[in-house]
Amino acid sequence: MQNLLGYWGAAGRWLLCAGALLLPACTPPCTGNIESTVLYAKPRPGGGRLIYANVLNQPALGRKKTLLWQGKEFGTFGHVVIINDPANKYASNRSICFTTYRPAPATAGDELGEEDIQRLTVD
Repeated sequence: MQNLLGYWGAAGRWLLCAGALLLPACTPPCTGNIESTVLYAKPRPGGGRLIYANVLNQPALGRKKTLLWQGKEFGTFGHVVIINDPANKYASNRSICFTTYRPAPATAGDELGEEDIQRLTVD
């Protein structure tokens, strides 16, 4: 019995390690000049999503903001932007890379505290 547990323990550890190595391969490569990490997304009035992202390599884009999620502090991030995603193109992304963008207007039904976050439509 001990031998069987030792075998499955070793096999399980190997599978976990192999799985961890494969994860980066599943993420699409960054093809834009501006890299951002997706913090969270929420439904947008009229369809689609608003994606809250932290811009990693463009300090002039976005602003430092403490974000709330369901009334609780989610975290403070250095360069927060809201990306307008009407077609759910980035629904499952962990990061969004882009080069061109344009300012997006605020939408109806915005929460208090969101009006000072820069909004973008990514091309």
